[in-house]
This record gives sequence, C-alpha cells and structure tokens, in this order.
Amino acid sequence: MLQPHQTRVVFLDFDGVLHPPKAIAGAQPPLTPAQIQQGWSGTFVHLHVLQKLLEGHPEIAVLVSSSWRSYLNAEELKELLNPISPWFAGAVRKGNRDEAIKEWLEQHSIQDYVILDDVAKFFPGVWPRLILCNSALGISDPAVQQKLQLWIQGEHSIYP
Repeated sequence: MLQPHQTRVVFLDFDGVLHPPKAIAGAQPPLTPAQIQQGWSGTFVHLHVLQKLLEGHPEIAVLVSSSWRSYLNAEELKELLNPISPWFAGAVRKGNRDEAIKEWLEQHSIQDYVILDDVAKFFPGVWPRLILCNSALGISDPAVQQKLQLWIQGEHSIYP
C-alpha cells in the first residue's frame, strides 16, 4: 500500500532484473522465501543496486509486477525484498503484467513511474517508461542504472 509521501512508483520484475533467470532454474512454486533463499542463492544478487539507487528518496514506492506475485503474498514478497522494504508498497494484481500496471495506475492516479523488466513482449504497444534490461545483467547494467538514476533525479527527457 502506498504511503501518503510516496508519489512516484517503480514497477519491478525479478527474473532478469534482480538476478539472471538461470539463478532460479529448477524452482517449482510454491516455495517459501526461506526455501528460495536457501536453495537458490543466486537470486536477488542485484537487489543491493536498487537499494543504493533508492536511498534518500522516500517519495518512491516499489510495486512488484513480477510473475512471482502469482505465487507469493505481499508479506512473502516483502521478506524477499527486505533491503528495500521501506520502499515496498505491494504488488499489482495477478494477470497480464501490462494490464495490471495500467489498471493500478488508473486506480491510483500516479503519473510519475518507471517499469523495470526484461521482457518486451509483456508490454505490447507503446510503453515509453519501460526500462528494458538485458536479462543476463539486469539492474547491474550501468546503462539501466543510468536511466533509472535520471528518472529518480526527475529527468523526464529520457522518455521519447
């Protein structure tokens, strides 16, 4: 849930953004956060990058748009995202990622947002606020970090 001071949103995918997809290879939901952390130690290896970028920006909220929202509840997602828990605001509804994000934006009247994802086909049409990641690098990619940093600093000319 958004806090009153949170007026900007990052919609966050996990696989291909916070870790390479191979980091979770072989996992079969449902799994608990503890099982994920113990059995797949390569998951969330780039979470610290996002944490560092968000520091000093309490106006930003993070909403999970990852398919993991279909298998884990908000508390479990928050547990996995513990380093960024001050920014965690829940997840969009289950279903198609693009439709869930559009619906959430309409319901909450948020205009200032970005989407971090590695799969362009989940966003048919025009999505100028999509920061597309190379799935092997995710948010560890300096180009992705630069785009996100510009958005965090309020630079909106990054959008076509």
